[in-house]
Amino acid sequence: MDAVSYTSLKPPTRWPMRFDVVVVGAGPAGSNAAEYAARGGLRVLLLEKRQQVGFPVRCAEAVGSGGFVGELGGDRILFPDGPEGDPAPPYLAAHLHCGITVSPGGNRARVAKKGAGWVLERKLFDLYLAERAAEAGAELWVKAQALAAERSGGMWRVEVRRFGGKETVRAPILVGADGVEGLVGRWAGLTKALPLSEVHAGAQVLAAGLPEWVEEDTVYFHLGSKVAPGGYAWLFPKGKGTANIGLGVAGDHRPRTAQSYLRGFLAENFAGVSILEEVHGCVPTAPFFRGIVGEGCLLAGDAARQVDPFSGAGINWALEAGRLAAETALEVLKSGAEPTAKALGVYSDRWRARHGREHRQLYKIKNLVLGLTDDEMDQAVAALAAGAAKGELGEISPLRIISYALKNAPGLVLKLRHLL
Repeated sequence: MDAVSYTSLKPPTRWPMRFDVVVVGAGPAGSNAAEYAARGGLRVLLLEKRQQVGFPVRCAEAVGSGGFVGELGGDRILFPDGPEGDPAPPYLAAHLHCGITVSPGGNRARVAKKGAGWVLERKLFDLYLAERAAEAGAELWVKAQALAAERSGGMWRVEVRRFGGKETVRAPILVGADGVEGLVGRWAGLTKALPLSEVHAGAQVLAAGLPEWVEEDTVYFHLGSKVAPGGYAWLFPKGKGTANIGLGVAGDHRPRTAQSYLRGFLAENFAGVSILEEVHGCVPTAPFFRGIVGEGCLLAGDAARQVDPFSGAGINWALEAGRLAAETALEVLKSGAEPTAKALGVYSDRWRARHGREHRQLYKIKNLVLGLTDDEMDQAVAALAAGAAKGELGEISPLRIISYALKNAPGLVLKLRHLL
């Protein structure tokens, strides 16, 4: 494919060290960005610092059906029966039709929603997304770590450690899809380290030999200051008697590590399981972030804090953000314009129009739930259980569930004012 030409840049002097777009990070956001940019005719380099795309999995692997189908429903490999069907078996671990929330005092609320989502096999799914990018024409380098980047003369120069040495690649546009701990945003002057109050530390195991009471189509959420202060514990089934069991704790609420809380949670609830894998990580739970665009730079996914700050879910938003970033890069470069922050700002505008209000609302929910005592959580979950049993919940969404629980729990209705 021919590189896109634009007026301010000299012709490339060396191929493949000169690209139109360099994407750092081969997760869902990065691979989707690389694929769409390459499909549009750009020369794209996709960098992954680990030696294998999709590993290790630092994610509970669940996705809501709506957003996922909206981005990938037309892929006949992922969805052989079309967007009305399920993901293909290699990428599908479990169907999700129900959620059970357990309060600190043991109250249980069961909320059913047929076809709510799926649990994926992220190792295979991420690898497939990277394969899609490569098939579209992107060049993929694994075990290639971006060490530094600087912008000069309308070009990014990215220093990459690869094959035991260092190489420099050049491109007018740099996409940072390198996660919550990513450096691209800092190199571009867009981000800095998040305060502890805006990040959750997580620990998770893949467990086998689950108790018989675990339902294979149900996710479980456990609340309480002793379980996961400022967060929650979860179980996401993966079929064949296995599940992801983990928890996230607020960075400024924890006297112990997330791993320590997880050990206690497992000992109390899943003492007989076998641990197949264990991972640790963190997720941004920050307010809506406008600084996702800089001079020749776009941030996507966790690097752009495009994560549900209440639940920590991010796969669907990452896929969408990667596509939007690539579409913006294509529009700017093919127009012949320089990829300035102003020219690339349409990406931020589109993201804000689609998810700005939703993100701000979820952030309010997060802070509201963080402020509940264990007794208040008991009341809210009891009210939610009663409403679910009566069929009064209506549309199932985080806002609807939290609003109903607080409105119908004695003494908690005044907390609803924080959601307005």
